Amino acid sequence: MIYKKFIHPQLRNNAHRVPYNKAVIYIANIFQSIAFHMKKVPKGIKQSKFTIQVNHLSLKTHVFEPKDSSKKLPCLLYIHGGAFSYKASMIHKHYACLYALEANCKVFFPDYHLLPKYPYPTAYEEVLALYQYLMHHGDELNIDINRIGIGGDSAGACLSALLCNHIEKENLITPCAQMLIYPAVDADMQSESMKKYTDTPIWNAKNNQRMWKMYLRNSNEEMKRNASPMQNVLPSKIPNTYMEATEFDCLHDEGIFYGLRLQAAGAKVIINDTKGTYHAYDAAIHKKIVHTHVKQRISFLNDCFYKR
Repeated sequence: MIYKKFIHPQLRNNAHRVPYNKAVIYIANIFQSIAFHMKKVPKGIKQSKFTIQVNHLSLKTHVFEPKDSSKKLPCLLYIHGGAFSYKASMIHKHYACLYALEANCKVFFPDYHLLPKYPYPTAYEEVLALYQYLMHHGDELNIDINRIGIGGDSAGACLSALLCNHIEKENLITPCAQMLIYPAVDADMQSESMKKYTDTPIWNAKNNQRMWKMYLRNSNEEMKRNASPMQNVLPSKIPNTYMEATEFDCLHDEGIFYGLRLQAAGAKVIINDTKGTYHAYDAAIHKKIVHTHVKQRISFLNDCFYKR
């Protein structure tokens, strides 16, 4: 892997190529589920869950929240990544708890239905239904519906961006924040980084092409445009946005371009173009470089939730 010598020294030991196919997805999801369940929440965090029905499917949602908080809190709807294919990892659970603690918010974490069985638009319809549920049950959930953020990583960031782009058409309150971590936002896949990074760690252009082909297999041209945030018509009101891109990542350029597109449309956008990083680099949760960038995410959430 020719890029490995350019990766930040703290991250090199985790910089492995990972195949992407149905067999890997099946096996990985067995271990992902076990690890997620076994991962303990930190002191100060309470975990619960509830289920809603969406198009005859049951959507389970985990809730991570600060203990002993009686007042209404802001909340973050966080949509995990994993190529629309992989279940949430213990790393996702770690960050859901961290955001709840450090941004003093409730984190709603949907266990949405995945590839290969459920292509677009199943996952999108589920997270939209969950956002609608949060809007309509704010008192019951003890959340402030005027302080809801939407965030996600990779494919989860794609779903987050879609939500933010379509919420206005659904006559729902626009979220106060969107946090997009190394997002997949362009099904056309024509960027320079997509052409260049075909063998990068964790994720690469070849895997990305397989993912979109599987995800959009039942879609017509209009559905494909709706599924790809870069092709969406932007709403008149765009939430404050944090965009984090990783250097050695086929998704790098589309993340940057999407952030600039939001900025050109009048949105307040923070673009954190990280260096020496690769897709999902933040799995190295104890490394200083990871802490540095995660602090920026948390600062963004606090600014949006508490108007500091």
